Amino acid sequence: MNISFPICVQSKTTFANKFSTTLTSFTVLNMNTFKRIVTVIIIVTLNLLTFLSFSHFVIAQDKLAVKSSEIKMQHVGGIGAKFIVALISDGEGGAWIGSEDNGVFHYDANGKISQFTTKNGLGDNNSYALAIDKLGRLWVGHLNTGVSVFNGKNWRNYDVGEGPIGERIFDIKICPIDGDVWLTTSAGLTRYKISTNTWEHITREDGLLEDQASAIAFKEDGTLIVGTQCYGLAIFNRVENGDYKHSRNILAPERFGTDNYSPVPLLSRGQGLPSNQINDIIVTKNTTSKSIWIATSAGLVKATNDLSKIEYIRGKDFVNKIHGLYGGTPQNFKQPTAAILNQLMPNDRLTTVVEDLVGQIWVGNWQSGIWVLDAITAKHTLTQKGSGLPDNFVTKILPLKDSHFLVGTYGGGIAKSTQPFNMPGRKPANYITPTKENSVLKKDFLNLPNPAQPPTIDELKSSHAKLNNFKTPLPKIYVANYGEDWKTQGNWVGNYGRQYAIMCGASSPFDQLFFMNESDINVRPFIGPNKRKGDTLRRWVHWFKSEDRRVMYSPINGYRRQSEWDDHAETYPLTHNGPDLWYLIDIEKQGVYKLSMYFFNKDGHGGRDRLRDFLVEIYPASATWTNFSDMERLDKIAETQTKSPPLARTRVVNFWGGVHKSLELNGNNKYFVRIANNFTFCTIMSSVCVDRVDGQESYNDTVGLSLTQNVPYCPPQFPSVIPNPTCREAVKLWKSLEKQNTNIGTSAHRRKIQLQILQLTKNSNINTNDNLLPAISQHLNQWDKHQTNNWHNFITESKKRTTNNTKPDQIKSQTTSLNKPKQKPWTGWRR
Repeated sequence: MNISFPICVQSKTTFANKFSTTLTSFTVLNMNTFKRIVTVIIIVTLNLLTFLSFSHFVIAQDKLAVKSSEIKMQHVGGIGAKFIVALISDGEGGAWIGSEDNGVFHYDANGKISQFTTKNGLGDNNSYALAIDKLGRLWVGHLNTGVSVFNGKNWRNYDVGEGPIGERIFDIKICPIDGDVWLTTSAGLTRYKISTNTWEHITREDGLLEDQASAIAFKEDGTLIVGTQCYGLAIFNRVENGDYKHSRNILAPERFGTDNYSPVPLLSRGQGLPSNQINDIIVTKNTTSKSIWIATSAGLVKATNDLSKIEYIRGKDFVNKIHGLYGGTPQNFKQPTAAILNQLMPNDRLTTVVEDLVGQIWVGNWQSGIWVLDAITAKHTLTQKGSGLPDNFVTKILPLKDSHFLVGTYGGGIAKSTQPFNMPGRKPANYITPTKENSVLKKDFLNLPNPAQPPTIDELKSSHAKLNNFKTPLPKIYVANYGEDWKTQGNWVGNYGRQYAIMCGASSPFDQLFFMNESDINVRPFIGPNKRKGDTLRRWVHWFKSEDRRVMYSPINGYRRQSEWDDHAETYPLTHNGPDLWYLIDIEKQGVYKLSMYFFNKDGHGGRDRLRDFLVEIYPASATWTNFSDMERLDKIAETQTKSPPLARTRVVNFWGGVHKSLELNGNNKYFVRIANNFTFCTIMSSVCVDRVDGQESYNDTVGLSLTQNVPYCPPQFPSVIPNPTCREAVKLWKSLEKQNTNIGTSAHRRKIQLQILQLTKNSNINTNDNLLPAISQHLNQWDKHQTNNWHNFITESKKRTTNNTKPDQIKSQTTSLNKPKQKPWTGWRR
């Protein structure tokens, strides 16, 4: 299978041969046949015209084609950010630049640089997605505060409940048909309808297999292509009234091969998706043959415009990935030749894909710079060593109006090409023609979008009726994605772990455990079977004491401490499949529980620590243990589980900001949880927490945790008196939602119902009870001033009682006693 290039240029030599053949044919024709003479003249004329036009195009291309040896990059000074995560044309020949930690920069056509941060009105200083709508307003997607919009003069932030359905924004695109703004968020898709100034949402309820989408793109007819983080593609067709209807999902195989159940293909090229991890999507605009290009974690995909044909090409490192699989290299794997390897990309894991002015495809890589599918030279690469890129971790590529291009890197800032690279006069696919109507830099400033409107009492009743239709009980073994939380970060007490919690390695070589009933829940961690002999799980304290909000607060110590489990994978190559973090969790009581894990890439701004991208998978388990020797066989049992599809999966990527990932599961069961390093660097995890989500609220739900120096963390409760009837209906719906957690179908509808209630309680014209919003915000982990004040009061009081509990020997004694098993003495985890 060959990946065809966007432009196919016929050589002059081949064409000259055809022209000569035509003339030879002319001499042997019967000259008395007038019809044949006319035919030959037409053929000759057409061939000559085609020859001349092709010759002109080839000559033009020869003059303008970029060869890898000619491409040079120069670092753009004056932009005080090393970690560039978004780029978009400004419509005036310059660019908007989104960074991690340093807000948004404007780089105009003359090289002038302006910076915007929270001081100017941004929601937060992490800007992961950028777009300019058809009215010229700039949209900026954030880490945990939704989206901010700029009209050239003023900024306005729209957090959850005011605009998007999720706080983390991954991508923003503009529909070519109606100009609506689409956002991929941590809880589903959000559509801002520009004609009606309203907000709509698409979630699992509407056909998505997961709510965490990483990329979106539009076809010319408005068809929406959604790339999810680990569940492939979702296609939504635009219908006559402008709404969108789910059409189909496109998935890669769960496993490849028959012997080793490989998570990646065993071929260098093939048909279909090579991975369900979608990182970027484009629909070509500068070629006559429209196609769809997709950057995945296991290669580059080209698809026909109707997605009827999908083919992929891998990176050269795929061979070592196959050799690094569990159980070794599959018997049916054929080592590719050097000639085949030379046609592959430098690396499998792609970050971005862009089309340039003449239809060439530029692909960004996380380790090997840029790979270009070129119409003339077939392919070439740009790297830090060869072309002067400031860093080989490329995040974004942007063609500019002047035929130069910008490259954003994760660690080296931003660079600009030193010479033009495209045909003059042609605009790149994502360039916005500058006019008064669509430039954010114009003088008469546009209105900003209205915030989302709260639901009516009839809309709440309709949601309640839909919820009551879910009457099928959950099966005994049941797991589903519950959601993710980018807001809480290290302020977890009272929000997570009300039944059980582990701060991984917080008293290394021990954990810190918190639980309400020792007999109900047990967790036993280990590393997977693809390891060296004698290798074991490690517990590390990296920052003994920290003020960073992303670091988990330790109620035992009275301050924040950064610690984690890790699988020791820094001693293995990145192409090694494992070892991976595993744990066996046993929840003895019946009920529906929320299992949450906290991930924070605390050193993710440097070296190989940037290269972390995990998969969390959960499998059924029947294993038991009574002593430490039983732990030795758990990795052998776990190996068999990977041969079957997981019950649920989620992805942990770009988590410098810290994220809580949650799964919903049925109790009175045992489960294996695998945090796979996904062919990346050293798997790490900071906590495991369990909360019961069904049934009546218990004492545990009101006081947070035990072992908080006897200082209760009391979440705000629902008020007993609610004057407004719409708010009463909202609380009634909320309590009904909690009761319905035991039925199939509830999980897919949960987020939209929660959003309705949050929108209502945030509206001061409707909600006249000051206690209602804090209670709802607490349950949804949507931090506001009430929850923040409650947290600080708890911290202040608990710190007063930790004076005698911070010495290492005393902490070791505490955690050793907490680690005792139910039946036999527990001597602590070995290192």
